[in-house]
Amino acid sequence: MVERYRRPLELLLFAVVPALVAVAMFAVARSDHSLSVDFHNELYPEAKKLLDWENPFPPPGSAVWYGHNMIWPPVAAFLVAPLTLVPAGTADWVMALLGLACFMGSLRIVGVRDWRIYGVFALWPQVIGEIRVSHLTPLLCVLLALVWRYRDTRFAPGVALGLAGAIKFFLWPVGIWLGAIGRLRELVVAAAVAAASLLLVLPFTSLHDYFHVLIELGRTFDQDSYSPFGFLMQIGAPEAVARAVMFALGAALLVACWRRQSFGFAVAAALVLSPIVWLDYYAVAAIPLAVVLPRLTWIWLAPLATWGLLSAGIGAGNGWGSARVLLVFGLVFAVIVRGEHHGGAESHSPATVGNPAEPRAARLVSDLKSDTAL
Repeated sequence: MVERYRRPLELLLFAVVPALVAVAMFAVARSDHSLSVDFHNELYPEAKKLLDWENPFPPPGSAVWYGHNMIWPPVAAFLVAPLTLVPAGTADWVMALLGLACFMGSLRIVGVRDWRIYGVFALWPQVIGEIRVSHLTPLLCVLLALVWRYRDTRFAPGVALGLAGAIKFFLWPVGIWLGAIGRLRELVVAAAVAAASLLLVLPFTSLHDYFHVLIELGRTFDQDSYSPFGFLMQIGAPEAVARAVMFALGAALLVACWRRQSFGFAVAAALVLSPIVWLDYYAVAAIPLAVVLPRLTWIWLAPLATWGLLSAGIGAGNGWGSARVLLVFGLVFAVIVRGEHHGGAESHSPATVGNPAEPRAARLVSDLKSDTAL
C-alpha cells in the first residue's frame, strides 16, 4: 500500500511543490519589481558603463551603504554584458532563468542523477533568494562543480577556480584543497587567472582605490552577514573578539582541509572567512554535499529550516536568524566531512572523474546508516 502511493507523493513533493513555489516567486517578483534586483540596480548598469568605457566604480570614501553599489569585478560585468542588448526588465528575467538553470546544472556536473534532489534544491531559500537578488551564485556553483569534476585534469580546475575568483574572491580556500591533493600547477593557474582579471580595473581606476572601496564595502556589511563574525557582532560581542573567532575558525578549517584533503572543509572555510556572506552564498554547500550524497537523504531537507530570512542587505542578519543558518549548515558540513571520510581516497581519485557519484554511493549505503536514502 505504501509503495502504491510513494510515486505520486514523490511527484507532489519534489516536482509539483517546487514548480508552484517557483511560479509564485516569479509572480510576486513581477508584481513588486523585485526580480534579479541587485543585477538590475548594480550589475546591469555597471556592464553598460564599462561597455561605454565609463568609470562605474565609486571613489574612495563613498557611502557604499547608500544607493546602488557598482563595485562588481569587471569580469562579472563583462560576463553579463550580452544582456545589455535587451531592456533591463527583460534581462532580469533572463538572468533569473539562467540562474535557475545553472543551479540545476551544477548538480548534474558532479553526478547527481536522483531527480528528487533537484526538486528539494529548488526549494532551498538560498536558491529562491538568489533568483530574487542575482548575485551570480549559480555561476559560482557551476565553476565550483567544474573544479571538482575535472580536478584530475590539467589546467581545467585552475581556470574554473580562477574565473570564480575573478567574479567573487571568497572561494579562494578551494585553492588550498587543490594544493592538498597535489594539484599545485592548477593552484598556480587559478591564482594567475584571478590576478590577471584585476588588470581590467586599471583603465578606470587604480587597484589601490578599488581595493579601498572593497574593504569599505566589507566593513559596511560584514556585521549584517550570515557568518560567525556577523553572528557574534549581532549578539553584542566586541569586534576584536568576533574577528579573532572568525580567523581562528577559518584557520582551523584550512588546516583540516589540508590534512584531510577535504573539499568540504575548503568550502566551509570560504564561507567562514568571507567578509560578506548573504543567504544565497550557502547554496555553494550543495556541491560538496552532492559529491558525497548524490541520492536524497534527510540532510538535503535541512536547509529548508532557513526559510523566512532576508536574503541580503543591511539588517539581513540578526542573532537568531544567523544562528539558525550557522546551525543548519554546520550540520550540513558535518555530514559532508563524514561522507568524505567514509569515501576515503575516492574523493579525489582519478577513477571517479568519469562518474564521480557512482563509486561513493555504494560505500555510503553501508557506512551512512543514519543518512539512509529516502
